[in-house]
Amino acid sequence: MKALRIKLRQNQASYTREETVNNRMTYPLPSFSTIIGALHNACGYTSYHDMKVSVQGKYRNMQRELYVNHALLNNLEDDRSILIYSQNPDALNTGFIKVAEALKSQGNSFKDKKTIQIFDEDKLEEYINIKNIAVELRTEKKKQIDDKEKAWKEEKKLIKYRLSKLEAKSDEALELKKTIDEKDLEIKGLKADYKKELFQKVDEPLSHFKTLTKSVQTQEVLYDVELVIHISAEEEVLKDIVENQNNLVSLGRSEDFIELLEIKEVELSQGIDDEYELSDGYSMYVNIDCINIENPEEGDYFLAREGTKKPAKGTIYYVSKDYKIEGKKRVFNKIPCLFSSIIGIGGDTKNYIFDSDGKYIVNLN
Repeated sequence: MKALRIKLRQNQASYTREETVNNRMTYPLPSFSTIIGALHNACGYTSYHDMKVSVQGKYRNMQRELYVNHALLNNLEDDRSILIYSQNPDALNTGFIKVAEALKSQGNSFKDKKTIQIFDEDKLEEYINIKNIAVELRTEKKKQIDDKEKAWKEEKKLIKYRLSKLEAKSDEALELKKTIDEKDLEIKGLKADYKKELFQKVDEPLSHFKTLTKSVQTQEVLYDVELVIHISAEEEVLKDIVENQNNLVSLGRSEDFIELLEIKEVELSQGIDDEYELSDGYSMYVNIDCINIENPEEGDYFLAREGTKKPAKGTIYYVSKDYKIEGKKRVFNKIPCLFSSIIGIGGDTKNYIFDSDGKYIVNLN
């Protein structure tokens, strides 16, 4: 089986665990999805190309760092945090204009210019104007339509009562039904025009304004990271990765730059006559299905130290690989993996994978 072996170093890296918030914890090794995403980005892929990944490595130490977290709220608030203007309301990026910032924890108002610091007077006036139009439309115009609809409902009751006394196909009955249909259509048209005007004058222009919050949080960061990554994919995909290796500049966060030590095509095999263990202080992810937790003698991969097999004990991580879009959310396929530094394979098992060129144990997921 052909594969690519990628060896790299990072001065620092954080492979954020998505379920952590205030203290953003890191995985000890990058997840499969992190690696796949970095390779897709390097190759310029805009659609998913199937890859299987094995990763092992080590780091010198880990510590928590303070950082300022910027987050956009789901709702636009008038009395708190920072008011920003985004040219593209659907893109969550740094391309925005800082409009104003609330100076107190409560009692502020961007609309009324109350206890705020203004950074862009023109954009703030645009925001205030939209808010005033919203008040006008949602109170005065909406009330006019509601009053008309309410009056028509009362009149409609009387007309229907008259209809109940008439022959269904009489001229008068047909004329009354026509009146009901025309008036219903008129009210429906007024509502549709109101919604259209509200969208054009309020909802769409206001969607460019968002509330940005800032908070001091902590993040776990790994230092002096070494990784050995094996990639199995179609030959054309492997070729693209090699040709675009100079585009592979970071792994994890955008500032987690890499030093690419090696990218080499290797042959993965299952034919070994001896037992092998991880070396150089490395740890790796192994799919939990490949390890017999109760009996190390029966697992394709096992835990071993100095030639002695041990029951499989360690940390199990649910490692993300790929995802599907359901609604507007990414739903990740998570693979349960044992993370350990004492992984071993032997010639008496059949389903392990081995890189004989570099004497690396491989577990593709």
